[in-house]
Amino acid sequence: MRSIGAPLAVWLLATTATVSAQPGRFDAPAGAAAKPPRWGFNGALGFGGAGGDFSSILQEPISGELGLFRTQGPWRFGVGLSFGSFTMKAPYEHEDEWGFQQVYLSATRMLRKEGRLRPYLQVRGGVARLHPRSELFDMDPPPADFETGDSPARPANGFSIGLVPGVEWNLNRSVALDLSAGLTYFSVSEYDLAPVNAGTASSGSAFQGRIGVRWHPDDGYPSGPASAGAPDKPRDAWGVAHNYGWAAGETLGINLFSSAFNEYHRNANFNQISPRSWWANLEEGFTFDDNEFRTNQFIHPFNGAAYFNSARSNGLGYWTSSVYAVSGALFWECCGETHPMSFNDLIATGIGGIALGEMQYRLSSEILDNRSGGKTRVFKEVSSFLVDPVRGFNRVLSGRSGASHDNPTDPIDWRPEQGASLLMVGGRVIGQGESISENTKSYFNVAFDHAYGSPFDNPRRKPFDSMDVVLQLSAGEKVPLNVVRISGDLWEKPFGNEAAPDHVFALTQRFDYMNNTAFEFGGQSLGATLHSRFRLSPNLGLSTRVDGLGLILGAVNSEYAKIADVPDRERLREYDYGPGLGASAQSSLTLGGKPLVSLFYRFQWISVSNGSVFSKGQSSMGSDANHYIQAAGARLIAPILGGLGLGADGTLFLRKSRYSFPGFHDIDQRNPQLRAFVAWNDAR
Repeated sequence: MRSIGAPLAVWLLATTATVSAQPGRFDAPAGAAAKPPRWGFNGALGFGGAGGDFSSILQEPISGELGLFRTQGPWRFGVGLSFGSFTMKAPYEHEDEWGFQQVYLSATRMLRKEGRLRPYLQVRGGVARLHPRSELFDMDPPPADFETGDSPARPANGFSIGLVPGVEWNLNRSVALDLSAGLTYFSVSEYDLAPVNAGTASSGSAFQGRIGVRWHPDDGYPSGPASAGAPDKPRDAWGVAHNYGWAAGETLGINLFSSAFNEYHRNANFNQISPRSWWANLEEGFTFDDNEFRTNQFIHPFNGAAYFNSARSNGLGYWTSSVYAVSGALFWECCGETHPMSFNDLIATGIGGIALGEMQYRLSSEILDNRSGGKTRVFKEVSSFLVDPVRGFNRVLSGRSGASHDNPTDPIDWRPEQGASLLMVGGRVIGQGESISENTKSYFNVAFDHAYGSPFDNPRRKPFDSMDVVLQLSAGEKVPLNVVRISGDLWEKPFGNEAAPDHVFALTQRFDYMNNTAFEFGGQSLGATLHSRFRLSPNLGLSTRVDGLGLILGAVNSEYAKIADVPDRERLREYDYGPGLGASAQSSLTLGGKPLVSLFYRFQWISVSNGSVFSKGQSSMGSDANHYIQAAGARLIAPILGGLGLGADGTLFLRKSRYSFPGFHDIDQRNPQLRAFVAWNDAR
């Protein structure tokens, strides 16, 4: 499954939403009984009939939509997305449907503002896209720039206008049921219907009965700084009120904006969604997919991080935000694309998005400063937005990005008193075979290691209060960002001195993504960790870490993965999927808190569930496939002046793949790597 566009979705939402806020003040719902809700969401499902030129072949329109609006007196002005489809008439009624997507602006006049029943009239207009899914309309021959995953059928673009009379039945101040009729006219580029023995068509209409809901989450106001006299409510360390509704609305919005972006920008073959495709996906259930490694193991977790931070940046905690990440992933698999739901995407997006999202939130917290101003404030807000786009959007929406107010009182929520950053800039050489000289490839390399907090010295022990991050970029690699590793403690138990223990047992969440020309490895793990430290002298120390790992679902490159059991295959997958077990150990000799010599080792076993055995328990060749992965390395950094130093490290990646089927030869893979770099070490 492919899903890109979450950052663009956030940007689009930001550009369609503005807030009137004075520095240091937010227009919160003080005296809420007298103040009408300002912001809201509306959603609806519609069913009906078709007219116009296209009605010679198309029938039975069905649609689902989501809109964001702002109230001004008796008016509501908004932006919305509608995802619909038409079926074809006999004898083509069993062919795939035609997708009908609309992105529109709306203006709604409430004809009555008081009472339980409130009639209204809405006008809307925007861009429209009609896109067949039936193979009857595949282009033959395909265009010269056609790529795998592109839609084989030509879309027709144009505009649509609509009229929606309806009535709301207010259940309470925030929620109302909505019954309406939808009348839509659309005009698109001329389409040749010869494959179904018809002429050409360029316009049509749809008339639908609709049922929906209007929702003002958090009384219609985003979570900004509290204004004088506003009723207090639970707030996070940054003063953001808990706002479950805005988090849910943003999660839905990110998914639907992403789907619209994929349809228009990529012309992909999986975005002609509608309630028909949603139901079909639920009927088929979960499968595995064949997307590129980067798409499945990084882009999907990145989207999951957007769902997570829809909640985290709306004042909610780690565990509650995790529910949003998994729910957003499930909604995308069901309703964000026409491909069957993907089990591997659900794990990577949901579980991976939790780790990646909390990492984004913590790093952006270290950048922000609510007391700064001028160019410094702008720089910090923009930098934080780039690290965590959803949080940046919510700060703009609520007025927090420009307002002056308090920073968190607990340093762990802002800038932990303990931690370290290590920036390494230099060259990287990786080989294929027994020595570094075999099939060597060289790259300019930038790496960043960051420790947020300390398992030993943190005065608080909430999820990810202690976190380690490893990032690596290599110019000229098949993907620039080729290493992302995250490890965050979920629960800690110190031994000995509670205030400054030397041994801490922890339950840990890990995220792994390594993607280079030599090998691919990624996955989501939970582990049991023992952190230890030993004081060898006043300035010299030794820290160690030992992990036992349970791999929820991992991916590793495999020569036989191309036989994987994948529905709607579009490409040959180059990696296997499966759960597994593992262990790792690392140690670091430090001088004044800064590392001099570091060693690490990791072993990982993956029992293949989908790939070289088709799908275990469902279809197979009677073969078992197991991958045994080892990685080991050593690093030396020689200090020069202050935090500046020179360093080098070497690592070795080994993969032993064993197959029980006689036709599969066992594989041994070996990849040595060397790096030399200038280092800047900032240890606290």
